[in-house]
Amino acid sequence: MKKCFIIVLLIALITINAEYLPGDHIPDMQFTDTNIDSSGTVIYSDQSTKDIISSGKIVVISFFGVG
Repeated sequence: MKKCFIIVLLIALITINAEYLPGDHIPDMQFTDTNIDSSGTVIYSDQSTKDIISSGKIVVISFFGVG
């Protein structure tokens, strides 16, 4: 029960401090995605949030400050 309360509290705090709320439209962001195939080769591909969302996928962007 204590873990459940802590999780709900964390979600509430994150939502209160969020600049974008669930369902808000975000500006299109371009980024380079990196994946490693089965042979160990690194594959780079250009992505954008607009392309991912238009394909029907949900985008969750989470940045954690280090330091």
